[in-house]
Amino acid sequence: MKGQFPILTVLLALGAAASGCNLAVSREAYDKDLAAMRGQQEQIEAQKSSLNDQLQACEARYKAKNDELSTCIRDKMAAADSFKACDQKLEKMSKIGGNCARDLATCQIDSDGLKKAKLELTAAREALQGFVGTVFVNCVDVPLMPAALISAMLHAHHASGHAATLLTARLDDPAMYGRIVRNKKTDTVERIVEFRDASAEQRALHEINSGTYCFQAPLIFQILDEITPDNDQGEYYLTDVVERLIAHGEQVGAVVAPEESMVAGINDRAQLAEAEVRLRHAIRHRHMLNGVTLVDPATTFIDGDVEIGSDTVIGPFTMIHAGTRIGQHCIVGPYSQLFAAILEDGAEVDSSRIEKSIIRSGAKVGPFSRLRAGCDIAPGAEVGNFSEMKNTKVGPRSKVHHLGYLGDTTLGEAVNIGAGTITCNYDGKKKHPTRLGDNVFIGSGNLLVAPVTVGDNALTGAGSVVTHDVPAGKVAYGVPARVIRDRETPKDPNTA
Repeated sequence: MKGQFPILTVLLALGAAASGCNLAVSREAYDKDLAAMRGQQEQIEAQKSSLNDQLQACEARYKAKNDELSTCIRDKMAAADSFKACDQKLEKMSKIGGNCARDLATCQIDSDGLKKAKLELTAAREALQGFVGTVFVNCVDVPLMPAALISAMLHAHHASGHAATLLTARLDDPAMYGRIVRNKKTDTVERIVEFRDASAEQRALHEINSGTYCFQAPLIFQILDEITPDNDQGEYYLTDVVERLIAHGEQVGAVVAPEESMVAGINDRAQLAEAEVRLRHAIRHRHMLNGVTLVDPATTFIDGDVEIGSDTVIGPFTMIHAGTRIGQHCIVGPYSQLFAAILEDGAEVDSSRIEKSIIRSGAKVGPFSRLRAGCDIAPGAEVGNFSEMKNTKVGPRSKVHHLGYLGDTTLGEAVNIGAGTITCNYDGKKKHPTRLGDNVFIGSGNLLVAPVTVGDNALTGAGSVVTHDVPAGKVAYGVPARVIRDRETPKDPNTA
């Protein structure tokens, strides 16, 4: 047993030495890892510093761009103000030309014409170069001025030999209009004073300037060069021409309008509506004096160039638009609309819309029909309720009574179209015609697929789809329609 203890001692010593060796190795590796980590940390700190420098540079650039943007916005706002000021100046300097004629030249100006007319007449000078005669100046916002008043004004101007003649009016409340100052001895016009520049005594005057003038050319253009903007508004006033003419020894006359409404200007939609009421009343009154019966004038609307023959009756809620001509002994309405339509003597239109079509003598349309452009309804023909046509000719004594559409169709004499019949005139690319001969009978609910022709005295059965021509005197039926037999000639051409 004693012999074994030294060996154990040696083994323990060797184990302790080995353990110390391992600790030394681990410490060395740890120090290396720590040094590496410190190096990485230093790199990260360097990158962080670099990024921070970049961020500061970006912020500096952003601030510079933001300052530049603010400057641009200020410049844009300043430019907008400049453009607005320029637009206002251009608006004041706007010009219109004049039209030259042998005996009369017309220069129309807008509702601010009394202030702008010098520029506008100056612009008209080129168009009227060499013209000798009367220049008529009128505001375009005075729609109620009758032609007779213009003629009277021109006649007075020519008869007087004055250098200028004004159209005036006497108002109970002259408001803001320019006042006419007359010579107490000669009763000629001495001056026109704008309301802003008028004294209290001048504002008490009731005769006003309407803005309508007759001037003698070329004198008027010479006088215009003497006009200056020496007034409260700093603007050129055509009215200053009166004083300049008088200063040159010329005389200025005036014609007083018999009614205030004749020279009334339009400044808003309400005044426009009031003017339309007056004009339409005058139009209706003229037609009634010519022998036209208007069942309810207040609900009848007739445009100015419409022609209506005597003994024609117009029902309530009817609108007759420009270009329409209606003969004698016609019946139109109620609830009808005519657009450039022609109705011959004795034609009737009941509760229907007619557009650029002709209704011949004795023909009847309606109720509730629509004839689009290009239709021609022959004498004695009838177009009934809920029928629509376009570019269609209906022959004498033919009947299209119920609920259908005929487009690009020609009907012969004494044709009968059954209820619900349609001509299929459009194939998706082109329109095609349908032709029906004399005494043709088309059954109810037919589809006539154009181009197709149905010959004289032929008949198609109800519900047929006609895709091919039907020969004269035959009966066709089916989907698609096929000829099944000859047709017996009817005693009445409108009866199968």
